[in-house]
Amino acid sequence: MNHDYLLSKIHCPSSLKRDLKQWLKAGVLDNGVLEDTETGTPQGGVISPILANIALLGMERLVKEMYPNKGTTTQINLIRYADDFVVISKDLGIIEQCKTAITEWLKPVGLEIKPEKTRIGHTLKPIESNGKTEEPGFDFLGFNIRQYPVGKYKTGKTGGRKSRLIGHKTHIKPSPKAVAHT
Repeated sequence: MNHDYLLSKIHCPSSLKRDLKQWLKAGVLDNGVLEDTETGTPQGGVISPILANIALLGMERLVKEMYPNKGTTTQINLIRYADDFVVISKDLGIIEQCKTAITEWLKPVGLEIKPEKTRIGHTLKPIESNGKTEEPGFDFLGFNIRQYPVGKYKTGKTGGRKSRLIGHKTHIKPSPKAVAHT
């Protein structure tokens, strides 16, 4: 994370900003060796999640401005917790365009989307993406989110006055990776 970019987004007294800058540049002690920190925030640092929230403020606005709601229909949702995020849309083209836009938006922040942590998938059915079949569902914050087709007596419903059957149920359960670490 670019420290100057981050500090430019924080509006506080200059003495506090100076202390924050010193803290960011204090370095990391790794196996008895002090390493400089010119970028990033300390992994596991108590203030790191709030700094990520400050640095990434505006990313949701970016995608919502690209794809505003059409009447009562939401075209896109971005769900974020610190530096972890998920972009959700019914339209695969919208997802691809958002990935490109977010990649560009992250450059001045000093961050990038990690290909090994990024996948495009569907919550209900397998899809082809980047030459391979992606299984349905996704993991986010230690949980696996997936939808399963069901009959009319077990189906979920849309909200609102004109509620309709949607033909699937959403299941959220601990991800296999999270279970393996317990």
